[in-house]
Order: sequence, then structure tokens, then C-alpha cells
Amino acid sequence: MLANDGATVNSIDIDSTYIFQQGQILSTVESTETLVRNSDVVVLGVPSDKYKLDASWVKEGATVINVAFHKNVDEEALLSSRPGVSYIGAVGKVTIAMLERNLLRCYRNFNTPIGKMRFGVVLSASASKH
Repeated sequence: MLANDGATVNSIDIDSTYIFQQGQILSTVESTETLVRNSDVVVLGVPSDKYKLDASWVKEGATVINVAFHKNVDEEALLSSRPGVSYIGAVGKVTIAMLERNLLRCYRNFNTPIGKMRFGVVLSASASKH
């Protein structure tokens, strides 16, 4: 949704990183650290208490929002070492549920022949018939 409104969105997962821009999806080999260092807004949604974002990666003046059930960043280290950072440490359960719902909708919308064509994914003739 942010990409459709003109933002460049970096989506970082365990085994892939994508850049979403208005009407496009691109893969990248840039490191997580590089992408975070260049981000104005960092949204953490890692579903594990073992992951912690390195607070030194967050640029000064950025906004960090944790939408996961776990704290994915050391709040004290973040706020004491990164001037001007805004931190939203938790959102409500309803917000998390709505984010998960929207994520599933995005997945379903992308994983259709029309969704794949919108984002430039080429389908083989046999795949598009199913």
C-alpha cells in the first residue's frame, strides 16, 4: 500500500529481499544493514523473540515501529544512541490482526495470474491456464 502511494518499500525476509515501487517489484542483493541504514521508517514484524535489530543501523531521525508480538529491538539502546528517533514499541492486538489480514490479502492478490502480470512476473503458457 505504501509503494502504491509513492514510497519505496524494502521487504526483507529470511531468504529474500524485495523492493516495491509504484507498480513494480524488484529483487535486490543489498544487505539488510544497508537497507535499514537508508530507511526513514523501519517496521519490525519478526515473529521471534530471538531476532533483535542492531540499533546502530537506524539512521538519526528515523521512525521505528514494532508490529510484532516480541520486542525486536533494544528500546533503550535505540533511543540513547540514535538522536531524533521516534519509536513505537508496540501496537495493539487488533492492529496486528489487521496487518496479518492485509498481508494475507496481498499474498492472495499477488499469487494470481493477473497479480503476477501486474508486478511483471512472466508466466509460462501452461501455468497461466491453471
